[in-house]
Amino acid sequence: MTAPIPSRAWSGAHLARAVALVVGLAAGAPATPSAQTAPALAAAGGEQLLDRTVAIVGGQVVTQSDVDLAVTLGLVDAASPGAATSGASAVVDRALMLHEVARFSPAEPDPAAVAARLAEVRRRAGGDDGLTAVLARGGFSVSLLTAWLRDDLRITAYLDQRFASAGVPADAEIAAYAAAHSDELDRAGATGAEVTRAARTRLVAERRRDLIGDWLLDLRRRTEVVEFSRGPG
Repeated sequence: MTAPIPSRAWSGAHLARAVALVVGLAAGAPATPSAQTAPALAAAGGEQLLDRTVAIVGGQVVTQSDVDLAVTLGLVDAASPGAATSGASAVVDRALMLHEVARFSPAEPDPAAVAARLAEVRRRAGGDDGLTAVLARGGFSVSLLTAWLRDDLRITAYLDQRFASAGVPADAEIAAYAAAHSDELDRAGATGAEVTRAARTRLVAERRRDLIGDWLLDLRRRTEVVEFSRGPG
């Protein structure tokens, strides 16, 4: 099975972590980590956790630092209870999508769009100092974050093209949806023509979400995914 082709910057980050693990081995760290929890190795005497493998998706390593960065900076949706688990699942799903997108070599995103995404993430982090602090905790840099955001835009472009067929539902379907969700639409403040527009938007979004969910299930069947549980403690 062909492994994904991550951005050079992101694969370089994982290479740097691999070097750190090799240094830990040279210093006397255990040679064989637990197969259940796949913990990162600690340098002898330092007792410092370097990183932990959360999953391997089509040959691509997903680390705990990847998940922590994505959740902290709002790069994935992990708003549900048990954010650590949902965050890891979201990053694994993203890796699955990127694995598929890489097969089609999509065009590079507009640099202005990447810069806009980076500016928004910087704003959410509380400015340059806040972003620098978050990145430093995980051993990342702005260039690695930029590579992540660039790949996000590639995924978005691919999804927009692949699932454009979700289309606009028929008027009868919109009316039925509006009737079935009238309480929700009322609470959202929709009235008159706004009800129809809101119902159409929600119905299209739900159909798209269902299609993407089915697609992800298919990707999991076709891609080798190994996920490691955190284990007790």
